[in-house]
Amino acid sequence: MSMNLFSLSSQVAVVTGGGSGIGKAMAETLAGAEAHVIILGRTQSKIEEAADEISSETNAEVTPLTCDVTDKNQVSETVARIMNDFGRIDVLVNNAGTAAYGKVEEISEEDWEHVFNTNLKSAFLMTQAVVPHMKEANYGRIVNTASVAGGVSLFFSSVYGPSKAGLIHFTKQLSGELAPYGITVNAISPWFFKTDFNAESLEDDDFRHSVEQRTPIQRTGRLDELKTSVLYLAAPGSSYVNGQNIYIDGGMTSFGL
Repeated sequence: MSMNLFSLSSQVAVVTGGGSGIGKAMAETLAGAEAHVIILGRTQSKIEEAADEISSETNAEVTPLTCDVTDKNQVSETVARIMNDFGRIDVLVNNAGTAAYGKVEEISEEDWEHVFNTNLKSAFLMTQAVVPHMKEANYGRIVNTASVAGGVSLFFSSVYGPSKAGLIHFTKQLSGELAPYGITVNAISPWFFKTDFNAESLEDDDFRHSVEQRTPIQRTGRLDELKTSVLYLAAPGSSYVNGQNIYIDGGMTSFGL
């Protein structure tokens, strides 16, 4: 198989929440495949630092743009700017995410709205803004970062889990709607990968042990083990993969009690 099927040379890829953690790892992977990567985030200093680090690692051009992806006006303005500056968007990675944990009676309305706006509404707004340009090009790859919590029940996940389940169904819904235009839509659902987001939790020996016990591979994931998944789904070579949610979980979701 030609490796050109997994080259993103001359393509433009947009990664939301690309300033740290999983999003940054994805952006680095796409840049390494020769895409021009644009990372979106709310904190300019954070995404600028990430862009510099990715450029140093890959020798690729990476553009940081400040954007609150839960704000329709900011999303519209940012996508218009990208199209004006680069003329195309080939890959969209909807990765921006957050969480709130607790028993259902402990979750505030503000928690619910913040999590759903960040995890689901942002993907809707970004996709809505980008799809017309992908349709015009008759090509596109959309990759959504979901979670194992969207497919299985986890303790104290009464808002995070439903938001990710919604993102998984959004993925399936769009896969049929957009396929006639050469656009595929898929999701990846990670289990525990150590990032700044969850580092404190994983430093707790009891918690980390409970995670490892639920995972057949008996450890948390490494970010390099996630990178190949986003490259596969973002690349031309995955043209017949559509509407799928790929668990990157060391076997956790297939493991019974």
